[in-house]
Amino acid sequence: MSAKPDSGRYLRIQGRQAEVGMYVHALHCAWMDNPFWRKSFLLTDIGDRDRVRQSIPSITIDLAKGRGLTLAAASDLHGRPAPLDEPSLSAPAPVTRSRRRRPPSPLEAARATTERAVAGVTVLFGEARLGHAIRADQLLAIVDDLASAMMRDAGAMVTVTRMKDRDQYTYIHSVAVSALMMGLARQLDFGEEDVRVAGMAGLVHDIGKIQVPVAIVDKTGPLTPDELATMRRHPAMGHATLMELGGLDPRILDVCHAHHEKLDGSGYPNGLAGDALSVFARMAAICDVYDAVTSVRSYKRAWSPHDALAQMLEWHGHFDMAILHAFIASLDIQPLGALVRLRSNRLGVVVRDGETPATPVVRAFFDVPDHQHMRARDVRTEDDPIIRTERGEYWFGDRWPALHATLMEDLDVCPMTRAEPMETRR
Repeated sequence: MSAKPDSGRYLRIQGRQAEVGMYVHALHCAWMDNPFWRKSFLLTDIGDRDRVRQSIPSITIDLAKGRGLTLAAASDLHGRPAPLDEPSLSAPAPVTRSRRRRPPSPLEAARATTERAVAGVTVLFGEARLGHAIRADQLLAIVDDLASAMMRDAGAMVTVTRMKDRDQYTYIHSVAVSALMMGLARQLDFGEEDVRVAGMAGLVHDIGKIQVPVAIVDKTGPLTPDELATMRRHPAMGHATLMELGGLDPRILDVCHAHHEKLDGSGYPNGLAGDALSVFARMAAICDVYDAVTSVRSYKRAWSPHDALAQMLEWHGHFDMAILHAFIASLDIQPLGALVRLRSNRLGVVVRDGETPATPVVRAFFDVPDHQHMRARDVRTEDDPIIRTERGEYWFGDRWPALHATLMEDLDVCPMTRAEPMETRR
């Protein structure tokens, strides 16, 4: 008996016929046998496809949201139509005991989530390139997966999304900005629906780059004036693409169009400034730049998270400072040069990376209980954790700028001088 369509849009098939690109509308199995936390979702990677094939007797797919059956999947290995929901007359397979697998590490789990999201974004961008509509629920399926991963271990997700393959940079960057936008939205106490919109906006903020020649996107040297002009058209091209596709929250379109605008009006494409920039656009500007400068590109090396945040704090007029400080809090990463208090009740400044971005090396120089300076020494915060940031002016008054400069004077400068304009970065 062949698979039976349901109202034309839905098709119930065997689990073993599942393929990447199908949109699962329903899983037909006992809840205790369901390996997925969602009831409906886009199959974006081979791992999920195999879990469906191995665990779920049958599924209903939504032909309006994903691919349908191929000719090969519609028939079994001998060319006969694939039966649906009919009991097998053969003897049951013997039960074998498999060795219990260890649970994935946080980095492994984050890597798997990122790979699923990148596969989904690649499919969606490909559909957009062909002029096919991007549906909010398709974006939401990816965003919900990312949101779940961020709740489990945001640090692991941020770490993994910094590791970008050159050929997939735009897609991984989109996933990274989506994750950063959701983390920032939660830090700003947004409601869950607004957090999801922020995540969806991050996913498609750079969709205009599918219309920019790859030779320009991946160029290793400086862009010519004409090439730079082409690159700087991608926000407007992306906005036009999303407008044509229709059906998306206006804030998603706003982020696509305005993520390269700056608070002082020096951004592009429209030179918007101040109140003309929405909160979502201000958030996206921060998340986009942070991920770009902490990623290896064909034309530059990656900055450390501490260097990146320190520099971004110096770019006066570019970002909304209140939102930038919320962003820093959402990352739980201290900028290079930040004054912090350690668990040992000493004050110190962040001087370089540690084992992880959340555990930098701190130059301790002041004993709080004794209220006196001590000989400066570099401390590993794995052993003496940071408990909070402090204000240098509160502790040291007008002496703080000179004291700070002395503590930092033997360190290497950041990889970009403060005078270099942000426009040179794509």
